[in-house]
Amino acid sequence: MKTALTLLFTFLLVSKTFASDLSIQSPILYQEGDEFYTIFTLTWNNAWRNARNHDAAWVFSKFNRGLNGYVHGYLHTNGHQIIETSKGAALEIEVPEDGVGAFIRLKNNYIGNIKTIIRLRIDASKFGNFNPRSAAFHVFGIEMVYIPAGGFTLGDPDARAQAYGAMYLSDNEGNAVGLFEINSEKQVIEVGPTTGNLYYKAPEGYEGDQTGTIPADFPKGVMPFYIMKYEPTQVQYADFLNSLSSDQSQHRANFGGKDYYQKRGTIKVENGKYIAGAPGRPCNFMSWDDGMAYADWAGLRPMTEFEFTKAARGPGKPIAGEYPWNTDSKLKVQRTYDQEGNFIMLNGWTEDQLSDETKAYFGASYYWVMDLAGSTWERVISIGHPKGRAFIGSHGDGRLSYYGFATNEDWPAGLTETGGFGFRGGGYYEFGRPYSEFLPYSPIAYRRFGGWSGGNRYEAYGQRFVRSVK
Repeated sequence: MKTALTLLFTFLLVSKTFASDLSIQSPILYQEGDEFYTIFTLTWNNAWRNARNHDAAWVFSKFNRGLNGYVHGYLHTNGHQIIETSKGAALEIEVPEDGVGAFIRLKNNYIGNIKTIIRLRIDASKFGNFNPRSAAFHVFGIEMVYIPAGGFTLGDPDARAQAYGAMYLSDNEGNAVGLFEINSEKQVIEVGPTTGNLYYKAPEGYEGDQTGTIPADFPKGVMPFYIMKYEPTQVQYADFLNSLSSDQSQHRANFGGKDYYQKRGTIKVENGKYIAGAPGRPCNFMSWDDGMAYADWAGLRPMTEFEFTKAARGPGKPIAGEYPWNTDSKLKVQRTYDQEGNFIMLNGWTEDQLSDETKAYFGASYYWVMDLAGSTWERVISIGHPKGRAFIGSHGDGRLSYYGFATNEDWPAGLTETGGFGFRGGGYYEFGRPYSEFLPYSPIAYRRFGGWSGGNRYEAYGQRFVRSVK
C-alpha cells in the first residue's frame, strides 16, 4: 500500500531563529501515515570538533497556540536523518532518552561554517488529544559546548582569593592547606573547618553558610555535560516569550522598570509580538525565576558552581588570579561592550580566529565557552545553602506551570523562596565604569556573591544553562 504523505503547509515558517552563530530556517512539519517529521535548514558558523571537545546545536520544537501557549514537540530517540550538509562536515544526531530535543554535532575533526538540512522524527504518541494542525510550528536552536569527562581543581593558589570566598582544602582550624580536587562525580564532600574538608571564608555571608554535605547526586562536573556557548540573547528570550500563554508571559516579561531601555534592554511588544531591537545582545534583566523558566522550556537545567569552574578552567592546575581564559591578566581581552551596549571585538577580529593561542583576546574559556566573565553575572546553583546542595541535576521537560514557572522540584525558586543559588564570573554594568577586583571580569575562583540569592532583575544579571550527558 502506498504511504500517504500529507504536508502541513500551515506550519511553514519563513523567519529565522538565531542563536548567535546558529540559525534555523523554514521548518516544515509533515505527516507520513501515522508518523510526523520536521525538515529544516540549519546554518551554523564556526562549528568545530577537535581532539579535546566540540560544540553542538541543541534543537527543540514547539506547537504555538497563540494566547493559549504551546505544546512541546517531543522526539523519538531514532528515525532521524541528515539529508545533506556542507562538504567535509560529517554530522550526527543524538536524542536523549527524554526526547525533549536533539543534539546535532560533527562526527569528525573539522572547523568552519556548516549548512545542513535535517529531518527529525516527532513522537506523535505524546500529543494526547492535541491536534498538531491547530497550531503554528516552530523549531529553536541553541549553540552548546561539550565539556568532557574528567577531574578538576577548585580554588586559587593566591591567598588573596580567600577574601572573595575562594574554596580550599581545610585543616582542623579552617585554614587553607591546599587546593581541593574533585575526581569523582559521586564524590561526597563535607564542608566545614575540619581536616580534609572543603571550606571557604564568608566574612559577610554572601559566600554561603560554610557548612553541610554536598551529596553524591549533586552535579560535580566530572561527568560530561553541555553548556551554552553564549548567554541567552535578547531575541532568544523574545522567542521564548512569544511561545508562552498570556498568563505565563505576564510573569516572564523581563522589561519592566524605568531604566530598562537605558541599560542595554531592547525587548518590547509590537503588534502583539515580543521583539528584540538588538537581537544578538546578551539578555540582561533576567531574574532567577525567568532563567529557570527558560531552562525548563528549552529542556536544559541550571549549572552548579563546580560546573562553572570546570567549564572555565578545564583540567589544568590553577594559577594565581586565573581568569576563564587561563591567564592571570585581563589586559588582552578585546571582547567587550561598546557605548551603545553591543558586544564588539576592539581589534576587529571575528570568531573564526578563535584558537587556544588567541582565546585570551576573545575572553573564551579553556573549552572555548564565551563570556564566562565580562558579560552578565552567571547565576549558578550554590553549595552555600541547603537548597542548593539538594540539587540533583534534573533537566527541564519543555513544559512550564500555568503561570510560567519551572516545575522541577530540585531547582531552587526565587520569588517564592530564597537561597540555593548565587553569582559567579563578574558582570558588566555600564560603559566607562572602572574595573575592580571582580568587575566586569572576575577570576574563576572568586565567589564574592557565590551564596547570595538576592537581586531580582538588573542590568548586569543573566544566566546560562547546561545539560548532562548520560
